[in-house]
Amino acid sequence: MATLESVRRDAMSLPQDERELLALDLALSIEKEPGYDEAWAAELERRWQQMKDGTAELLDDDEADALLFGNDSDR
Repeated sequence: MATLESVRRDAMSLPQDERELLALDLALSIEKEPGYDEAWAAELERRWQQMKDGTAELLDDDEADALLFGNDSDR
């Protein structure tokens, strides 16, 4: 049986497009908790309403990169 580390190493050697497909396959294989889809639908509706109302706090690309990756946005 393959170990997590050997699977990870093999996966990281795949081309990016194949890693993306693998990541999607893995994400889709995870069972969602009851109510997950409904909760996300409600959250998306809330965010959409904020966009329409003009009350959403929006970030530009640089602000989002800084929030996600720290101040070094050249990564």
